[in-house]
Amino acid sequence: MTEVEELQARFVQAVALFNAGDLATWAAYNHDEVVFFSPHAPFAVEGKAALLQAMQTLLSQNEYINWKIINPQFRVLDATGVTWGHYAFTVKPKDGPVRTEFARFLLTWAKSDGQWRIVAEHNSRIPSGA
Repeated sequence: MTEVEELQARFVQAVALFNAGDLATWAAYNHDEVVFFSPHAPFAVEGKAALLQAMQTLLSQNEYINWKIINPQFRVLDATGVTWGHYAFTVKPKDGPVRTEFARFLLTWAKSDGQWRIVAEHNSRIPSGA
């Protein structure tokens, strides 16, 4: 398996774990020092423990969540991996209707203990008119 194929497999696994609500296993796909930017917050979430807490809160507020990836791209440059693309994020809040948002993402990965781990994730809404 090539480095790009390994990265792609890790990404697909991470998305599936998140969508299944398996945050305990999903957390292992993130580096301890991960930095995460949400399209809904002005500041970064720093560190795996803080990210896990934020995602647990998100899941607890919703009946279901689905992160559907659209046209993901993968690149490996030396010991750094990059994944980017668009997604449809569908949520069903416990007290509201289903809603879907479209956004874009950029993940930076590094090999740690022989595994690709996310070190930075940036998500942003698609600008209006796009």
